[in-house]
Amino acid sequence: MRMLLACLLLMGVASGQTAEQAAEALARRADLDEIRWKDPARGAAFRAGIVRATPEGLEVQRGTAKRLLAYDQVGGIRFGLSMGERQLIAEAKPESIPALRVFWEARRLTLGIAGSNVGDFGLALARALRQEEAFADALAIAREIARGDHDPSRKGRALQESETLDFIQFLRTAKPVEIEKRAWSLIESADESNPDLMLLLTGYLMLKEFEALRRLEEENPKWMEDDEVRPARDRHYHRSLDLALYPGLFHPSRTTEAAAGLWQAAQVYRHTREEEREANALEDLLALYPGTARSAEARDRLLPLRAQLNRPAPGEPAHDPAEEEKPKAEKPAEPPPPPKRYNLFED
Repeated sequence: MRMLLACLLLMGVASGQTAEQAAEALARRADLDEIRWKDPARGAAFRAGIVRATPEGLEVQRGTAKRLLAYDQVGGIRFGLSMGERQLIAEAKPESIPALRVFWEARRLTLGIAGSNVGDFGLALARALRQEEAFADALAIAREIARGDHDPSRKGRALQESETLDFIQFLRTAKPVEIEKRAWSLIESADESNPDLMLLLTGYLMLKEFEALRRLEEENPKWMEDDEVRPARDRHYHRSLDLALYPGLFHPSRTTEAAAGLWQAAQVYRHTREEEREANALEDLLALYPGTARSAEARDRLLPLRAQLNRPAPGEPAHDPAEEEKPKAEKPAEPPPPPKRYNLFED
């Protein structure tokens, strides 16, 4: 019964996301967690509920009994994850910040203990705070995990989150020239396993390249005839498209960024008057990412664009696509030619 109550409480945390619910769930965890003794002679690992980690030790509950377990007696711990806790970590939504913060603060002192997964709660909290633009708070948590977590893979993920947050902070404070220079430097050395940073960098640089393309063409109206300007113009053009199409090609599951990239590719094609390619990019956006923010704009732009592309050129007869679908009427059979007469007396 206690186990069922604890699970229901933690499931409520995932849906309600209040700090009070999270605190109540921690107080009634039942025997969800596992503790291993530092001295194997003291016996096998045992299950209990770790209510919180205090400076003096772990506050542990078994049934109605509570005790404080000093850290020098603990060889390892493993927090059992309920469905609600797994949901909190996986979703990392801004509305989950109160509950995530309760779990993080209650367990953060176990960061360096073998088996502790409190770093997962901290990283989820950092991601949620990043969405809320609480960058300083998120960066402090990510750095703490990168420094102190016992698990190397989680330390690596925390370092990636720190790098992403560092660049966001740099975006808000540095000069545009400095930002662009650092962005190119990062994109050349960035780890593909950090999609957040890569998508942030490519999105920023795509806009810069498109801006440079339009500015260069405006300042050089005859760029097509200028052998010195044309290579620079073509470089900005191709970079704009490569960067815009990067999310959809390499991170198609990131639907928001991939749809935004296809939309930006369509804007490049629109600027260069490549209507057929623009239409193809918009059609890809609608087919692959129909529910995204750009889909309505893409549909509004595509309808008149397709009508324009199907319009006949001046002087050409109107073309009705429906005519091609109509079966062609067969020509009436002609009478056979008369038999050929031969004159046996002439060559």
